[in-house]
Amino acid sequence: MDNIKDFKEQYKNQKKQNSNFNSANINSLLKGLAVTIIGIIVLFILVSSFTFTVNETQQAVVTQFDRIVSIIVDDINDPSIQALREDPRYANIKIQQGKGLFFKVPFIQKVKHFTNMLITYDTSAEEVTTLDKKTIFIDNFAQWRISNPATFMVNIGTQGAAHQRIDEVIYSKMREEIGRIDAHVLIADKDYMFSMLKNVEDYVNGQLQNYGVEIVDIRIKRTEFPDETKPSIYEQMRSERVAVATKYRADGQKMARTIRAEANNKATVIEAQAYEQAQKLMGEGDAEASKIYAEAYNIDPEFYELWKTLQTYREVIDEDTTIIISPDSPFAKFIYGQ
Repeated sequence: MDNIKDFKEQYKNQKKQNSNFNSANINSLLKGLAVTIIGIIVLFILVSSFTFTVNETQQAVVTQFDRIVSIIVDDINDPSIQALREDPRYANIKIQQGKGLFFKVPFIQKVKHFTNMLITYDTSAEEVTTLDKKTIFIDNFAQWRISNPATFMVNIGTQGAAHQRIDEVIYSKMREEIGRIDAHVLIADKDYMFSMLKNVEDYVNGQLQNYGVEIVDIRIKRTEFPDETKPSIYEQMRSERVAVATKYRADGQKMARTIRAEANNKATVIEAQAYEQAQKLMGEGDAEASKIYAEAYNIDPEFYELWKTLQTYREVIDEDTTIIISPDSPFAKFIYGQ
């Protein structure tokens, strides 16, 4: 009985020791896991503080105490980026090209990202006045991009501010250009409008160059006349088309007369040349015939005279011909056998 009691005591003590050992192991494992997680978080914070990324659709500007120290761009040879080097305000800026991971000074330097994709700005409809004093509502849109993130951030800052500035410059130039033409040209002459929009695009790019903005395309989306001006504009357009059609018909008739005159002149020349050639050939034939007649006459004059007289009879006399001639006439000597 004493042995059994001792065995139970030993089992209880061993079980208690095992329980204490398992608790200590679990506590040690949890502490190690917590230290590892904290270490990873600290490492991530440190790495994030020292680095930043620029993806394929971005450009970046690095500032230090609100002063630009470097920029990451798509094309370091872009004219706007090259102009940056010549500006004393940005002389000390480091310019980098590429995508991926970059380094910065932690907690001191900050990074601002800008898109490098095309941005579409759909302007609101505005009233414009043409040369012939017609009022037209015009609605256009523009596609633009941030060509220089440094000057964009300093001079504009946001896409909203850029849209406001683009709108002001575009409509200022658009009103000037449309004020030089009549309303029907704005509606009907596509070639002129394409050239005009190209002039507007070049002008706007010149005005926005110092803002780091480049206009890629400008298009007129819609033009609309006020109801009270539509009849007069349509009538003017119809008159313009009638005038063009009349001019085309007049040009066609003039060309037809010219072609006919040239054809008649060529026909007259060809006929004259043919007549001249025919007369030449007839003369040559008559000369050849006279030569043959002369040769025949020289060989046998009497036979030649008989043959010529018989030819004359054939031409003059037929079944219905009645002639009265004297028997001693030279013309009748062969009839009477003289």
